[in-house]
Amino acid sequence: MSLLQCTPGATHPPPELAPLVSVVIPCYNSARYLGETIESVLAQTFARVEIIVVDDGSTDATSEIAQSYPVQYVYRTNGGISAARNTGVVHSRGKYLLFLDHDDRLLPVAIEVGVKCLEERPECAMAVGEHRYIQADGTEIGYSRKHTTGRDHYEELLEHNFIETPCSVLHRRSALESTGLFAERVQGAEDYELYLRTARQSPVITHDTPVAEYRLHEANISGDAERMFMVSLEVLKMELPYLQGDREKLRMHRRGVRFVQRQFGRRLTRELIGNRQPSEENRRKLGVLWRNYRAGWLAVMASRLLPARLVNRLIMAQVHPNEYARSAQPIENLSAG
Repeated sequence: MSLLQCTPGATHPPPELAPLVSVVIPCYNSARYLGETIESVLAQTFARVEIIVVDDGSTDATSEIAQSYPVQYVYRTNGGISAARNTGVVHSRGKYLLFLDHDDRLLPVAIEVGVKCLEERPECAMAVGEHRYIQADGTEIGYSRKHTTGRDHYEELLEHNFIETPCSVLHRRSALESTGLFAERVQGAEDYELYLRTARQSPVITHDTPVAEYRLHEANISGDAERMFMVSLEVLKMELPYLQGDREKLRMHRRGVRFVQRQFGRRLTRELIGNRQPSEENRRKLGVLWRNYRAGWLAVMASRLLPARLVNRLIMAQVHPNEYARSAQPIENLSAG
């Protein structure tokens, strides 16, 4: 795979010659942030953008908010984020596509920079920029610092999902059609699976321009640690048939497995240390730790022997947004078709 770097410039094609870019926004009960998200697309410096809002069966004011803006609104029965994204692709017309979650925001030059990169490098499937982390109220708390320029991006993805958030990626439509869309059967890390599948087959461009703001709030920081742990390991397992005989890629794969074990195994460990109830669910989660993160299992078992006050001190540090932002977190979503 070619190792490519895109250096954004300031050239602007005439609006009538600019390619169309489709921004797909999947939604489910998204009234809180959806207006901000749509407005960030309307504020782009790039001329030709269409917005497709896919309402995945919302029961709040998502429909009213979406349709108050100049967007293509599509309603569908709830089927999950990957199905919603894939539906958006079906309704889109753009040469390039960007998937923007309902609670995130684009920075004004996001599409302009991504298009320039992909127009200059027609062999590349994706252009990946930097992103900022923001709190629920929009306050900035840090940068992604991906540091992947000049590296083998497939190997980097095997080690961890450095892309992290879909809104930092601009996709070439023809590459998506060739590689395939989001895998709807992989509930929980669909974006990671798609990036691995794409980078395995095509070159990827990375650049250091901030293009998006990834909002950290309780819903996406906590998540379902058990599900994310198992799905993330499954996504990496799916790559093994493509790595046989390549020692370096197998080494990066092993590092990726350890990264997932630490990332989600530690979350699951905290959860179980804080919940001593002898339930069937907790026994199942203990089994997950036993099979996949033995250090976490030992920590949970040791906590059963400690006084409650000491245990509380051990678990009082739930993942703070700043720590989450610095941890180069991998996959937080998964489904495909």
